[in-house]
Formats: sequence, structure tokens, C-alpha cells
Amino acid sequence: MNRRQELTLGALGALLAFGACEAVGRAGIVRRSYLPPASEVLARAVELAGDRTFLDDVAVTLRAWALGLGLACAIAIPLGLLLGSVPVVDDAVRAVIEFLRPLPSVALIPLVSLLLGTGTETEVTLITYASIWPILFNTVYGLGETDPLAKDTLRTFGFGRLSILLRVELPATAPFIVAGLRISAATALVLATATELLSGFGQGLGIFIAQAQLATDGTRDVLAGVVWAGALGLVINGVLVWGERRAFPWRAGARGTRGATRAAWRSPGGSGARRGGSGGSGPTASAAGRPGGPDRAGAHGPGAAPPGGATGRPRERGSGEAADGEAPT
Repeated sequence: MNRRQELTLGALGALLAFGACEAVGRAGIVRRSYLPPASEVLARAVELAGDRTFLDDVAVTLRAWALGLGLACAIAIPLGLLLGSVPVVDDAVRAVIEFLRPLPSVALIPLVSLLLGTGTETEVTLITYASIWPILFNTVYGLGETDPLAKDTLRTFGFGRLSILLRVELPATAPFIVAGLRISAATALVLATATELLSGFGQGLGIFIAQAQLATDGTRDVLAGVVWAGALGLVINGVLVWGERRAFPWRAGARGTRGATRAAWRSPGGSGARRGGSGGSGPTASAAGRPGGPDRAGAHGPGAAPPGGATGRPRERGSGEAADGEAPT
């Protein structure tokens, strides 16, 4: 599936959701004061784009989001590299990390507010705490997935531990770090809005939603603020996905290759190849090991004659192929 098809299906899903909300709002199933039609909410969200005070609130939320996410990256990436590179340190702090990780950030709002007061410091602290974990664990996991052969090769040529980290491990771990950053970006936006919403005063998108909730007939403003929060999350994720594809184009190609492989196996010919059937299907593992039998699919193409097959000469076994009477590896 190419990018245009993905966008088309996404737009279709959004239109279906919009139509369902519009139908429920106008059918009278729920009172309009509780659930206005989607068209009215969307019109109010567009109207807020021209409200200078509202845009200032959005800017405050985005500033806290960026600060918290930046601090999380500055802490989680070096810590993840340390834990993934030094097993002794990982064993020493693993219990502490596993104790802190399940703690919900929202539950820490009263405690952090008592320590730091209600303001940007509290918001940034909570965002940083919630955003650290996806980046940290993705960094550790990425280090564990680094090719050991590449590290051994540099070691053989006399490169030190730091050189191996910078030349091999960090570039190989970068896609995992970016994946964790995408998860943390959404989490940071949730914490920024929730902290403002629960504090109840100050500036921010959450403050706007909290104040609209207390106003008479403020449901439309509340839902319009929620639409803005969702739109911000969608834009942030889209920008990060675009940056990931530009920075690591081979990962997108690998995903496309895996999808094509799965589609080929699920097709009738692919199913026949797996079961050893005919009709353009590839050979089975046992047939590939017989002298003069059909070669492996992909080496000469389905149905191609093997080397020496026409003259009756037995072909040489390649690496990984089973000899006659041996179990294929």
C-alpha cells in the first residue's frame, strides 16, 4: 500500500467518524447541550483559530510539551546507552526503574504541585517523567539488536569501546530511538493537557477546556478544544513520521518488502509453494535437496532448469542446502 492509498483510507475513516457523530447529534438521541452535532463543533474549532487568546493558550501548551520532551530525550538516550552497554549498571538499577515505570504520571500531579507549585515547572517535570520510559527502553532494546559481527569487526581492527558505540551501536539504535520518541510525543501532549486541566488556572489548552466546562452551554467549546488537542497530536505524529522516513528510508523499504512477501505467501501460488503444490509454486525443501531436482525459488526463478539438470550432471550443493537423505537446515 503506497502513501496515497494510506492517506485516502485515513480521510475516508475520518469522514465516516464525522458522519456518525453528526448523525447522532442531529437524531436527538442525546441532548444537544450534551453532544452538539459534529458540524457545530468543527465550526467552533475553526472559529477559535482566529482567537488570539486561544492561540496563546495553545502556544503555552506546546512550549511545555517541547521542553518536557527535550528533557526526556536528554535524560533517556544517554541513560539507555549506558544501561544497554554496561550490564552491571543495568542490573544495579533495573529494580528501581521497574518500580518507577508503572507509576501513573497523573497521580503524581498533587505531589509535584506541592513541591514545585502550580506552573510551568510542574508541567514540564510531569511531561519529562512520563516521556522518559518509551525512549529509554527503546534505546536499550535497540542496543541489544545491534549486529554483533559489525562490533567484532571494529574490535578486530583495534577500535575502542567509544568508537564502536559511535560508529556502529548509535546509528543502529537511532531508528528505535525515533520510534520511542513518537510514542513519547503523544504521551507528552496528553500530560501537558491533563496537568493544565487538573490545575484549573493559568494558561494552556487544558485551562481553556477546564474553564469552558464550567461555563453555561460550554460543551461546544470543550469539544472544540478536544478537537484542537487531537489535531495537534495528528500533526506532531505526521511530522515525526515524515522525519523518520527521510532519516531512515531503508526502514520504509524493509516494511514494504515484508508486506510484499506476506502478500506473495498468502496468494494461491504462495500457498502452493508452502505446501509443495504446482502451478508456478516454488519447490519444497525436500525437492530442493535432490540431485537434478528443481532449484530453490528465487535462485533461478520458478520452473527454471537447474545447473546440470538438462545433461543429468549432479549440481553442487550450495550453503544451507541438504544433501540427499539429510534433513534440510
